[in-house]
Amino acid sequence: MKKLFGKMNASLLLVLFIYMTACSGEDEPVTPEIIPARSEMIFSKTGGSEILSVKSNVTLEVRSNEESWCRVAPAPSSSDAVYRYTVTADANSTTSDRSTTLTLKGGSVTQAVNVIQTAADGLLVTPIAFNDITGQGAQIEIKMTTNGMVTVTCNDDWITEVTARAAMTEQTRTFSVAANYGGARTGTITFTLGNLKETVTVTQLAGNIPNVGMESDAMTLAAKMYAGWNIGNTLEAIGGETAWGNPKITADYIVKIKQLGFNAIRIPCAWDQYIENAETYKIRESWLDRVNEVVGYCVANNMYAIVNIHWDGGWLENNCTPDKQEENNRKQHALWTQIANRLNHYDEHLLFAGTNEPNVDTAQKMTVLKSYLQTFIDAVRATGGNNAVRNLIVQGPNTDIDMTHNLFGNMPTDVVSNRLMAEVHYYNPWTFCGMDKDESWGRMAYFWGAFAVSGSDRNSTFGDEAEMKSLFGKMKTKFVDKGIPVILGEYGAITIRTGLGANQEAHDKSRNLYDETVTREAKDHGLVPFYWETGRVVNRSTGEIKDNYAMDGILKGAEAGKYPF
Repeated sequence: MKKLFGKMNASLLLVLFIYMTACSGEDEPVTPEIIPARSEMIFSKTGGSEILSVKSNVTLEVRSNEESWCRVAPAPSSSDAVYRYTVTADANSTTSDRSTTLTLKGGSVTQAVNVIQTAADGLLVTPIAFNDITGQGAQIEIKMTTNGMVTVTCNDDWITEVTARAAMTEQTRTFSVAANYGGARTGTITFTLGNLKETVTVTQLAGNIPNVGMESDAMTLAAKMYAGWNIGNTLEAIGGETAWGNPKITADYIVKIKQLGFNAIRIPCAWDQYIENAETYKIRESWLDRVNEVVGYCVANNMYAIVNIHWDGGWLENNCTPDKQEENNRKQHALWTQIANRLNHYDEHLLFAGTNEPNVDTAQKMTVLKSYLQTFIDAVRATGGNNAVRNLIVQGPNTDIDMTHNLFGNMPTDVVSNRLMAEVHYYNPWTFCGMDKDESWGRMAYFWGAFAVSGSDRNSTFGDEAEMKSLFGKMKTKFVDKGIPVILGEYGAITIRTGLGANQEAHDKSRNLYDETVTREAKDHGLVPFYWETGRVVNRSTGEIKDNYAMDGILKGAEAGKYPF
């Protein structure tokens, strides 16, 4: 009996222990455990849905603190210990990053998961249209809100960005709309951020031509130029203004030229050697100031002045080719923008010429040259002010009359009517005008026209007065008769020969007659004559005449010639 009781007593103790242990577990609460798979969720601007997994030993309550754009919903789960939730973020239509918090609550324990939505590609632009801007030009302001790096492109040259200010998150961009004296026009400004684009449309009315200082159209202005003079081998000299043997141009020299009877000056200019930044083609300010100073000498004497980009090392003139077209157009645009801006304050007494003697002898090269000339016109017009209506000069291929007649085609496009002139040069026959030694293709000619020497083998055999009239007639038909005057930018019997003995007078009178005839016939056919001079005819320091034959011929021709307009 004692053994049986002992066994029973042991069994009862075991049952009692199990019972007590079970009761003890029901009375003590479980410690909540909440473990989210991640503490931060990041959504792009476009929004979307993602799964958030949470390991927990208690029932959870999950909510978003910003239900307006971020919502939470239970998702199916394959485990009793892991809860899954679908977190959805709407597209972010603002340009600012935004965030909220998901609160995970179980019993007395709370966990947080941060939700962040970026707007790195945000771009808002306002207003998106400007209508009926005055033809006199204006400044417009566009408010741009973004937190990315935006590229701004003015798709039309007559709209240029002036400045940007304020923080990157909110900017006011200011643009200048140039004066418009053509027809009404529409342009655009494009804002680009990654794959996003915003476009602002600008519509401008046509303005009235200013009635102070810029009244004359091309034909009217051409008629005001009595006789023209080149200051050659000076501002276009490679190496500096005095590098080719001439002194610096002075105000006194310009006065002397005016007193001799000229009222128009062509100022050949180099620019390439004065570029101080190869990336931007920035011209040295001191050189822009010097050109401005010389133009000022002319205008102060009520003389007309032409500023060009001359040979300039040949970067443009020798490269009217497709492989150089894009690069040279960038440079042409940059240079003319700076030149035009610096000289914009001058009235109609200043004209611009886009090139000098472009090396063009084919239709393909002519197409490239046309692009250079169009770039020149567009760049000048885009600077606004007086340049919006300034008379501009475009050059024919090689400035050769026959090539210009055959290859040039139509004039470039201009936003203002009747403000373009064409340009050619004339040194025909070259054997008489410029040849300084005999060549295999021809011999120097000493005598021309009525002063040919009987029996001499140095008489001109071509390029007589009849041929001259025929060539000038081609320019009259192609341009002048259509309302486009022509600048005869260079001409003259520029080679002076001595030591001819008894025939010296015949040579000198030949040059006198040639210069008179070209000047007269040019004007009679609507070509404005500019004699090429490098210091041989007039002393650059004193203004005294060194070659009376040339001077007398030019002035007689200028007096006799009458423009057909």
